[in-house]
Amino acid sequence: MGYGSPNGAEDLPEYLSEVLHGRRPSDEVVAEYVRRYARIGGSPQNRILASLRDKLERRLAREPPGARVYLGVKHGRPALRDVIPAAARDGVRRLIAVPLSPYASTWISEPYQEGVAEGIRAAATPVDVDVRLGWHLDPNWIGYWDRAIRTELARRSDPSEAVLLSAHSLPQRMRDRGDPYPEILRETSEAIARRAELARWSFTFQSAGNTTEPWLGPDITDVMLEWRARGARSQVVASFGFVFDHLEVLYDLDVVVREFAEREGLGYHRVPMPNDADEVVEALAARILAPPSPAPTGPRNS
Repeated sequence: MGYGSPNGAEDLPEYLSEVLHGRRPSDEVVAEYVRRYARIGGSPQNRILASLRDKLERRLAREPPGARVYLGVKHGRPALRDVIPAAARDGVRRLIAVPLSPYASTWISEPYQEGVAEGIRAAATPVDVDVRLGWHLDPNWIGYWDRAIRTELARRSDPSEAVLLSAHSLPQRMRDRGDPYPEILRETSEAIARRAELARWSFTFQSAGNTTEPWLGPDITDVMLEWRARGARSQVVASFGFVFDHLEVLYDLDVVVREFAEREGLGYHRVPMPNDADEVVEALAARILAPPSPAPTGPRNS
């Protein structure tokens, strides 16, 4: 299960309406997102998700009897609410559903749970769906960031360089309601830092919404200035809060944060995203092949 992305500018009004829970975006908002997607040359997200689906199906084929892999997204197509009825028409009676986010946050997981429940209701025949959340400490996932960060740092061998481990912010009210997201992210960032043996690093948030309410910090730009004061004029960003390249990486980081760094006289370097790397495929396979939990972990129709 992925977040989803528009395939082109023509899809943006409908896509943004879904993201905004049915509210039609203003012409100004649509124009701004058209500009952003044009700046990054369009989002590669849907292509990456399709590749992950294919690679995961081939990986599971090595575990007899294998399994068919469906892709469903929260926003856009193929919609999760449509994929479950389609699987039922194919004769599927049991699905294991894994979000393409390792983080079992209420903020992240609730929309997936809602999409699954909607799909179950729409299915013409009963489908049992086991939603499996939380693979943020999978050794393959941590291992990818260890390898990628070490590779990036080795290119310059600058002992003063700092590593910023970055994840999407969320409104403070979500944490106030008990969402474990910040704690899960800090646990993951600490595991990455230990595995990669990082001496100079910080956990940061990025991509806070442009709203009047407070969002979680510290913001990545504030942390960059703090590290500059400590002598780190070259900084490496590892956006571990995401799995693949999309707008929040290619625009929020590679355009907005890069331009900020250049204005402040800082070197900006970003670790490549996992995308459809073998480590992601193995992490997903491990979550799927794990024994079922004693209690239901997701919506079921039984």
